[in-house]
Amino acid sequence: MSATAVVLPELDWMPSPNFSDRSPGITPYLIVAHRPVGSYHGSAQWLCEPKAQASAHVLTEGNGTGVDVATQLVAWDKKAWACATFNSASYSIEVDDNAWDGSDPGALAVAARIFAFICEKTGIPPVWSKDPLHKPGIVRHLDLGMAGGGHTDPTEDVGLWNSFIKMVVKEHERGGFRATWGRGEFKRLGT
Repeated sequence: MSATAVVLPELDWMPSPNFSDRSPGITPYLIVAHRPVGSYHGSAQWLCEPKAQASAHVLTEGNGTGVDVATQLVAWDKKAWACATFNSASYSIEVDDNAWDGSDPGALAVAARIFAFICEKTGIPPVWSKDPLHKPGIVRHLDLGMAGGGHTDPTEDVGLWNSFIKMVVKEHERGGFRATWGRGEFKRLGT
């Protein structure tokens, strides 16, 4: 591995009470990209407040410091409350604001590594699913429409999104993933 290779960041554990069991018989087939509102610490605290009635599996922060961090809020085998109808069918990752506004390309690269890791562990293909009701893949929260809560995050810039998907594919092809990262078990598609 070269000195510039992207790696998974250290993963802190801050359990949110805002989770539940996945619906019976559903294997997650989507990885949903979100964009937090507010600061990293403020977002983590809010997603751990019972009154928020919202959470995510992982929240990331880059801030251009070169020291990327991430916090897991919900175990992989539980349902985070992030995208309404699609909660049981997805893994939700809140990716640092600076990754999407262009001010921290390193944060976007780390997010691509995280998404590629999840693809590797679950069998979810590293492609943009343009039919999230029926096809597995990676989607923006925006792509889920009203059934996903009607949000427009993480970006409406299709060029940026396509670049991100290409980064995920490159990271997936690079491989070399660690055996585990975080709490809970992934369920593979087709099992």
